[in-house]
Amino acid sequence: MKWLRAKHTYTLIVLSLLLSTGLQFVWLQQLFLAQRKQLEQELEQVVSNASQLNIFSSLVSLSGPADQRRLKRFFLSPQWRLMRQAYDNMKMSGVKSTYSIFIRGDSTAVQMNMSLKDKPGKPGTYKKPVNAVGNMTAEQVMISDSISLITMKRRVTSELKKLGINQPGYDKIFEYPFTKVQKNTLPKGQEQVFASKLYSFNLQGTQRYQLVLAEINSIVWYRMRYYLVSSVLMILLTCMAFYFILRLLRNQQLYADARADFASNMTHEFKTPIATVSVALESITKYNLANDPETLQHYLDISQHELQRLNLMVEKVLHISQDNAGEQPLNLELYEVQAGLQQVINSMKLQLQKSHAGIRLVPSAEPCFVYGDPVHLTNIFYNLIDNAIKYAGDAFEMEISCEYQGNQVILTFKDNGRGIEKIHQDKVFERFYRITGAGDTHDVKGSGLGLHYVRQMVEKHRGMIRLKSEPGKGSTFIITLPAAT
Repeated sequence: MKWLRAKHTYTLIVLSLLLSTGLQFVWLQQLFLAQRKQLEQELEQVVSNASQLNIFSSLVSLSGPADQRRLKRFFLSPQWRLMRQAYDNMKMSGVKSTYSIFIRGDSTAVQMNMSLKDKPGKPGTYKKPVNAVGNMTAEQVMISDSISLITMKRRVTSELKKLGINQPGYDKIFEYPFTKVQKNTLPKGQEQVFASKLYSFNLQGTQRYQLVLAEINSIVWYRMRYYLVSSVLMILLTCMAFYFILRLLRNQQLYADARADFASNMTHEFKTPIATVSVALESITKYNLANDPETLQHYLDISQHELQRLNLMVEKVLHISQDNAGEQPLNLELYEVQAGLQQVINSMKLQLQKSHAGIRLVPSAEPCFVYGDPVHLTNIFYNLIDNAIKYAGDAFEMEISCEYQGNQVILTFKDNGRGIEKIHQDKVFERFYRITGAGDTHDVKGSGLGLHYVRQMVEKHRGMIRLKSEPGKGSTFIITLPAAT
C-alpha cells in the first residue's frame, strides 16, 4: 500500500511538472508569435515613416515654399500617406496617371490626374506614371532622387538602431511596374526572413524601396528575455518545491520507520541488562554466595555494569524528549577529564575482558580540567567506547589521549576497528542512523542514538566532535572542549 501511495504521488508530481512546463511552452510560443507580429508592424512603420519623411525633405529642398510648417503638417499626415499610397498602387490597363507639384509664391499645388481609355491595351501592360516637379528640371529631379536613396537608407538604419536592431538591414530597389528588382544588397545564398512593403522614396515615384532582414527571431527572443527568465525561474522553483516536499515526506517516512525500529531495538536492549541482573541476583540468593565473597563480588560487578548500561540507555531515551521539549540545563562543575576517563575504563573491565578488547589511556603531563556535567561527560566517554567495541572486529584496541592546545582540551579516541566509509561519516551523528552491514542489514544491535547523543552533549558543552576514518584502518573521534579557566 505504501508503494502504491508513493507511486501515485510521484506520478502526480511528474504530470504536474509536465503540464506546467507544457503550459509555459504554449504561452511562450503564443507570446513569441505576438511579439514577432508586433516587431514586423514596427519595422513596417519605420520604412513608411522614413519614406514619407524622405519625400518631404526632397520637397522642402525646392525653392520658394513659404510656410514649411504647414507643408510638413500636410505631407507628413496619415491622410496624405494613404492618399499617396493609393495613387502609387493604382495599376490598371488603360489607366494613365500624372502627379505633379508646383510651388507658386505663397502656395503649393499638388495635382493627381488619372485618365481611363475606353479601349485598354493588352492585359499586363501599364502606362508609366508621369511625375513632375514644376520648379525643377528633369536633371535636377534625377540628382535629387539619387540623393534620396542614400538618405532613405540612412534614415532606415537610424530608426532600426532606435528599435535596438543593430544587425545590418538590406534593401531592394524596384523599377516600374515594380515586379522586377533593380538592385538587391542581400548577399547571395542568404534567405530573407522579413520583407517590408514597397514604398516610394523620391519625387519621381518611379522606384520603390523595400527593407529586407535576414534574421528577426533573435530580436524577438531578446525582447522576451524577461518572460523567458521568469518562466524558467517559475519551473525551477516549482521543481525545487516538489523536491523539498518529497524530501521532507521521505525523511518523515524514514524517521517514522526509524522510530519503529528504535522501539523494537530498545525493547531488546532493555531486556538484556534486566535479564542479566535478574539472573545474577537470583544466583546470589540461590547459591548463597554470601559465603563466597569472590564470586559474589564478580556477580555484583556484572550487575553494576549492566545497571550502568541500562542507565545510559535511559539517558538516551530521555534525551529524545529533551530535544522535543526544549533545552535542559546542565549541572556544570569543575571536571577532570582524565579521572573521568579512567573511571569509565575501570567500570568496563568485565565488558573489555569479555570482548577481548584492550584500551590504553595516554595521560597528559598536566590535569585536563573543563567545566561540564559529570554525568553527561561520563556517558559521552562510555558511548564512544561501547560503540567502538560493538562494531569492532577481533583483537580490538583503542588508544585514548587528552592534551591541552591553547585554551582547549583535545580528547582523541582512536581504534583499530573496521572503519567507516566516507558515505556514512556525515550521517553517523544523525538520530536513529545506523550503518548497515552486508545485504543492507543491521548486523549489530543498537538504537542509533549513541553518536547522536554524543554530538548533542558535546555541542551543549560548547565543544565540537570530528570523525576521521578509512575502511579497514579504524576510526578516530576527536572531541574539542573549552578548557576551564
